[in-house]
Amino acid sequence: MSKQKHIPVYRLTLGGLYIALFGLASNIPLLSAINIIPGVPITMQTFLIAMMGLTLGLRGGLITYIALLVLTFCGLPMMAGGKGGPAVFVGPTCGYIYGWVFVIILLGLYSTFFMDRLVGKRILGMSIHLPVSFGLGMLGMLLDYACGSLGLIATGADKTMAAFPAVLLSNAAFLPADAIKFGLASVISLSLFAKPALRRFLNMGKAVV
Repeated sequence: MSKQKHIPVYRLTLGGLYIALFGLASNIPLLSAINIIPGVPITMQTFLIAMMGLTLGLRGGLITYIALLVLTFCGLPMMAGGKGGPAVFVGPTCGYIYGWVFVIILLGLYSTFFMDRLVGKRILGMSIHLPVSFGLGMLGMLLDYACGSLGLIATGADKTMAAFPAVLLSNAAFLPADAIKFGLASVISLSLFAKPALRRFLNMGKAVV
């Protein structure tokens, strides 16, 4: 009889927490009022997308992401500026919403197949985790920028594919803020997974003393 794979309760709890926080992050007035590109506000949603991949793994992260999209489609105000409903998925920022999947896939694959072994066993692995998770997150975000740029072009009446390089380049204004968000996600995910390695390290120190 084959053994069924279940998602641990704590991962389900984290997934629900991320969805709730996602809805709150989309409605923070101070951040939502900042629009570097017209119609594209700054939010903490990218940070939460990164945390989905890093702490829930590929499967859990994708399930949470899909649940988030379903809630949005049903009309809940989950997206930036308190937007929800089917119109969000064909609006100017739809490409950025679809592009988040690249962040979850890259960080989810890393979390599922490498992160636990890397972070949980060696102090050196913990130091490797920070640049690797940060780099994968930023790579996923670059792919998200490309999807977002295509979305802006597809929904813009006066834009053609010839404008793609310029539209893509305009996303560079988001890089500093997104870099900070991925840095935070790397550090916080490390603190969640590093306890066994830290405990062994501290016990070694006590033994030496």
